[in-house]
Amino acid sequence: MKNTLIITGGDIDIDYAKRYCEQNDFTFVIAVDGGLKIAEMLDIIPDYIVGDFDTISPLILFKYENMNDVKIKRFKPDKDFTDTQIAINIAIEEESFSISILGGTGSRLDHTLANVQLLQMALANGVEAIIVSRNNRIRLLGTKRKDITIFKDEYKYVSMIPMSDVVSGITTNGMKWNLSNFDFKIDENISLGVSNEIVGQQAEIHIDSGTLILIESND
Repeated sequence: MKNTLIITGGDIDIDYAKRYCEQNDFTFVIAVDGGLKIAEMLDIIPDYIVGDFDTISPLILFKYENMNDVKIKRFKPDKDFTDTQIAINIAIEEESFSISILGGTGSRLDHTLANVQLLQMALANGVEAIIVSRNNRIRLLGTKRKDITIFKDEYKYVSMIPMSDVVSGITTNGMKWNLSNFDFKIDENISLGVSNEIVGQQAEIHIDSGTLILIESND
């Protein structure tokens, strides 16, 4: 079982990324297209490089083409999946128990929203997946993960946003505004869970059913 890091092509703060990698013992690394340049800046040699390579210099890619321990999968730009989805599929096939995605957010809102949706692929396969940046930590609760404990750290705010039409039975403890057996409905109270805070050292969140987006964030 692998603890996988995916480095993709969104906005990445290098100082944060270095600290995050030092704090986590990743055993498998996938660089996605332009994320290969970030991997170089982090002194990381990836196990896999994937993408259509429209955002990476051929000179950088050439260096890895003769490395026996690095697998490269090249795709045409006109394809049915984003490069990040391809990377998540590989991570699942490689029996990852955890996936961290650096660069999953950025100026392309369409890619950011798609990447949040892609977390469902991992969740459906029983794999913990998270999108991380200096300003956001994003994950999902759903059928295969109904409970989570989160700890007070560098992120100030905690937001809960329904992804499914209804997220039922939400109960929280340790938050500034707690919920008890509450139902989020996407057409009624979708913004009720935005900008909560942990009041002690940790908080617990439980859901009965549905899919919930959990975002810890800073301004």
